[in-house]
Amino acid sequence: MDQDSRDFDFLSKTEIIKSLLVQNIMRFLLKIVLVVVLNAAIFWVLDEKIFPQELNITGGIPAYAFIALVFALLNIVIKPIIKIITLPFRILSFGLLGFIINAFMLLILKHSVNFLEMFSASLDISGWTTYLLAGVILAVFNSLLNMLRS
Repeated sequence: MDQDSRDFDFLSKTEIIKSLLVQNIMRFLLKIVLVVVLNAAIFWVLDEKIFPQELNITGGIPAYAFIALVFALLNIVIKPIIKIITLPFRILSFGLLGFIINAFMLLILKHSVNFLEMFSASLDISGWTTYLLAGVILAVFNSLLNMLRS
């Protein structure tokens, strides 16, 4: 085997690796976009249909997308830390503490969105029952989404 064919082999392997890497990155970004779009739709349903008085989102479609994006980022960054810290209590409560964690994530979401003030988005949630029920609904839909993605 001469030097030219070895260089060609190396280049083709490098190109294959780059191609696979780009495909995986694109697949990951597509999953994130899908999660944000579906969560935006869930927030719209929660706002308009299920909790019209208790949960108010202002700012239109960009606000729903922004809230869904912030929610996804919070679930990626903060929720695992909270789950690790509360693991003994979640075990003792047979997982029921997970509902309170979801409500707490919505509380963090509300304060984050209102603090950032982007896209004229504002989120107002009144009452702990709304936090709990909306958290349960979001958890169910996101669990279904995760099952479909797998």
